[in-house]
Amino acid sequence: MADMMSVPLEGATGRWDKSVPRILVLHRLLMDYWSLVDKPEFVKFAQDWLAINKLSSSALSSDVQDCSLETLGEIAQHPEVSPVCAVLGGILGNEVIKSLTGKGGPANNVMMFSGFDGGCRSFLLKKN
Repeated sequence: MADMMSVPLEGATGRWDKSVPRILVLHRLLMDYWSLVDKPEFVKFAQDWLAINKLSSSALSSDVQDCSLETLGEIAQHPEVSPVCAVLGGILGNEVIKSLTGKGGPANNVMMFSGFDGGCRSFLLKKN
């Protein structure tokens, strides 16, 4: 996890796209916010965080769902993890079966599930 968090966002791109994966931006934003002891107001923190990482707020939107900073702030205050745990448990079980049977390639490097839209992304993170 520490290696994943240390890779600069501008160096993380998906296999089929040239921009930073939205799910990674959301993950890093929320992880950085939750790591703070004295949490500031979320919208202000998110705006500053996006500026520091040279990203616009459009990095948080997608074709499936746009996520406003206010909505993310509500999620940041009261996260719901049980549905995400169930989905990731199923994905992990599938990876174990693929490994044991030798059928299918493993998830490569980083796989992230989005509770916002139910999507799952796999991509490579490389240190520069």
